[in-house]
Amino acid sequence: MSINYSSLIIKKGLDSENLKNLIFKFSTNLIVEFEDFNDFNLFHENTFNSYVNLKNKSIIILSNKLTNSDINKFSFSPTIQEAKDIIQIEEIEREID
Repeated sequence: MSINYSSLIIKKGLDSENLKNLIFKFSTNLIVEFEDFNDFNLFHENTFNSYVNLKNKSIIILSNKLTNSDINKFSFSPTIQEAKDIIQIEEIEREID
């Protein structure tokens, strides 16, 4: 099974409106990396959760600092390979549902 995803690097200091416009242009699963992970905040969480709800796709954030929780609809992964594996698992789960 091949997985369909896009990679995205969030530049340091990208403002909220531009981020939201950028994210919602996609219709694929997303693997997101922050240029400066200190920029990650509640706005990002809300935007990513909204994307997952509206697009029915996965978002995986590359980070070895944060771990997954049931609060968010997106996931964290320390590596690109693990991110791809998570997307593949979530695609299978969506097919089953």
